Amino acid sequence: MEATIQIRPVPQMNMAELTQLVIAAAENIFAEIGPGFETQIYQRALGLELESQDFEFHREVWIDLFYRNQRVGHKRVDFVIGDLMLLVKSQEKLEAMDEIQAHTFLRNAGCEAGLIFNFGSTQLEIKHIEK
Repeated sequence: MEATIQIRPVPQMNMAELTQLVIAAAENIFAEIGPGFETQIYQRALGLELESQDFEFHREVWIDLFYRNQRVGHKRVDFVIGDLMLLVKSQEKLEAMDEIQAHTFLRNAGCEAGLIFNFGSTQLEIKHIEK
């Protein structure tokens, strides 16, 4: 079934370039703010960073979840930029369930790839997810 958002490609930028720029944005935030704050802080900062770099993005995107072609629920994805989905975490470390969940979100959002950023550890954790 279709995602509840319209995914628009980012003009003149391939997925590798987009991913690299978004990772650099997250690294800037981590370098300036540091670890250990609530997830909301990093979500807001990432929104500001993406705006400052003139990215066209959607924030707090709700995606529908389907079973047998019927909507059974919906979940929120932190950011979508073109075909790239972003999830922001702030926990001691990423767990296997975070990656499993990201794969499921990715499939349901209809995106090509995703990034999970974990700002909760002493070093920024980044997981790249593909369909």
